[in-house]
Amino acid sequence: MMNRIITRWRGMMEAWRDYPLQQGAVWNGRYRVDRLLGMGSYGQAYVCRDLESGAVVLLKRNKPSKGQVGIELLRRENAIMEQLSHPQIPVRIAYSKRRRDEAIIMEYVEGFNLEHAIYEQKMTFDAREALSMLQQLLGPLRYLHAQGFVHRDVRIPNVLLQDGVLHLVDFGLACRVGEELPPALRDALGEGEAMAAQSAAAVKHRMRGPYPSSDWFGLGHLFLFVMYSGYEHPEGAEEGTWMEELRLEPEIEQFVAKLLQDEPAWQSTEQCEEELISLLHKLRQAH
Repeated sequence: MMNRIITRWRGMMEAWRDYPLQQGAVWNGRYRVDRLLGMGSYGQAYVCRDLESGAVVLLKRNKPSKGQVGIELLRRENAIMEQLSHPQIPVRIAYSKRRRDEAIIMEYVEGFNLEHAIYEQKMTFDAREALSMLQQLLGPLRYLHAQGFVHRDVRIPNVLLQDGVLHLVDFGLACRVGEELPPALRDALGEGEAMAAQSAAAVKHRMRGPYPSSDWFGLGHLFLFVMYSGYEHPEGAEEGTWMEELRLEPEIEQFVAKLLQDEPAWQSTEQCEEELISLLHKLRQAH
């Protein structure tokens, strides 16, 4: 009984500490909150107005209840974003500290993510459109890998669509190629535990490796999410593999399988991109 009371009290305290900044609140005398954009496991994102420049910006602060781990993840993200400059990656503008809270100020990319497009707007895509999305994303990923970093979270919520152009966002889990995270961060992110071969945790584990192939795997998973947006499972039919259900053209199926395989299929992201460009060219010629 007492344990349940303590657990409930802790939950209430965490919810109170993480209560979002209210519309009109001003962060550090400069950034006025227009609205809460989203809340993740370790951070909160707000659309703000920079009162000095007049620009609309995105403010991402640590989630207070996550303590030092949330701050450490935010500082890591800031340090990586500070080194990046690519048109499909938001520009890091500043880093701001306010008492115990800290925040990254970055370019606000106005648009909607693929998760919203699929589940809220009910948008569907064919295989060629989905492959074209991968081609767009391979640009910022090739750049990122060349700078020595891995995103480690290439998923539909982290891909924004703005005027027909895809942007890669949320570098909160990014790391250097080959980097082993400190034990405290690995434990907090659930990356130090053993994972079953056939589980959602295994998919997460596969995507979290500090190597470019983890982002290729993320692209493969993203492709399947996009394709299943228009898939209707036949009534009464048994569930099959993605290969059985989606019935893709052989060349497309082969490429996606290479993205998803355990052993890296290419020596570099450039090679992956070149193969995809060649595949898209062949598909256009065939139709």
